[in-house]
Amino acid sequence: MDRRRILRLSAITALGLALLPGSAIAQQRTLKEQLVGTWSLVSVETVRKDGTKVPFVEGPDIKGIQIFTDKHFSFQVISNFPKLASGNRLNTTPEENKAVAHGVQSYFGTYTVNEAERSWTSHTIRGSQPNQNGTETKRTITSIGSTELRYSTPLASGNTNIFVWKRED
Repeated sequence: MDRRRILRLSAITALGLALLPGSAIAQQRTLKEQLVGTWSLVSVETVRKDGTKVPFVEGPDIKGIQIFTDKHFSFQVISNFPKLASGNRLNTTPEENKAVAHGVQSYFGTYTVNEAERSWTSHTIRGSQPNQNGTETKRTITSIGSTELRYSTPLASGNTNIFVWKRED
């Protein structure tokens, strides 16, 4: 082979490798760039400090979505609870109030990423749990790829929430 043909073949091979989704070159995006997008909940569990597992929210058929923009995030995990008897969210029974309070975790705000620690910290503006408003919570990313995000959130109580998400966009 002549020199030009070898160079051309080498360039084409390098370009092809760079475009492969699993290649090291394709994965050189920052952690923040990898977070940006829409993620659907695959699983979540809360592990108590004694190792026992409890539900993150109460109720069946738990669904969740998490959205990251370049500055903001939005997080919702909601179980499927019975419809309100009155059909009006302002006219509920104590049992319905409890089902909603125990079956919804929702909040939004801004976030920062620590590339060195492989973590992100939420700065909650407003949430369904008022004690979260104005707080910061650090999450440790255990793995992130083109289609899956896993992280854990150690809590002040000693419990840890463990999340698995799949990319939707």
